[in-house]
Amino acid sequence: MKVAAINDLSGFGKCSLVVDMTVLSAMGIQCCPVPTAVLSAQTGYPSFYSKDLTGIIPEYTREWKKQSETFEGIITGFMMSQTQALNSLDFIRQFKTDNTTVLVDPVLGDDGKTYKNFSVDLLHTIREMTKEADIITPNLTELILLAGEDPETIMKLKSEKLISEISRLSMLIGGDQGKIITVTGIPMEDDDEVGNYILENGVSRLISSKSNRVHYSGTGDLFAAVFLGAFISGKSAFDAADLASRFIYTSVKDTSPATSPNAGVEYEKNLKMLIL
Repeated sequence: MKVAAINDLSGFGKCSLVVDMTVLSAMGIQCCPVPTAVLSAQTGYPSFYSKDLTGIIPEYTREWKKQSETFEGIITGFMMSQTQALNSLDFIRQFKTDNTTVLVDPVLGDDGKTYKNFSVDLLHTIREMTKEADIITPNLTELILLAGEDPETIMKLKSEKLISEISRLSMLIGGDQGKIITVTGIPMEDDDEVGNYILENGVSRLISSKSNRVHYSGTGDLFAAVFLGAFISGKSAFDAADLASRFIYTSVKDTSPATSPNAGVEYEKNLKMLIL
């Protein structure tokens, strides 16, 4: 099986393409990277070098079409600009078939705030990308933005009221059309737990796992990559989410307290958990 991964490549931070390539390879799936940018370190670091590679996405699209390449999966991550998102949207439309599962991770913000590269135009294009997706993996902030609602109001909600809103918004962004929605990083009543909401074919489940309350780089990328790999290997959405949650929690436990959150979790020794 082959998965095309449209994402940036960061030298430090254990995120994006580094995660896609290592996780999918461990699962026995060939990862075909489409680098959108190269960075010396992910953008959470106080200083980093970044080279925008937006222009190569159409070149990859053209060359791979000439080669008649096909993919069982396509996964997208951080988009630096609307142009990059538009190029990625075209890639999806060029390569998506009935045998291709498309996962869009709509990287727009976190903790109720948008990222520095956010724009209304970028949001609009990522919404168009989610229309082409089979699986959408927003965090809570991104779910609210995709649905066009106010993060400040909804993120004040707790327990059953919050889950009820997540369910409603998940239907709005594609759950009512049969898309699989996984909402990650949901705050739970117990501060030592974090939740992931999964919606598949109108059936929903909340999967919780322990948390040390540290916000590490790349955990969203880890979740998306494990989820897609498990799903195209035949697991249900709920089993794929459970595997991703267990893998991340185990890796968080193995991460030294002295490790900077910017550096990401120490997941390498746990890749054996992903052998299906």
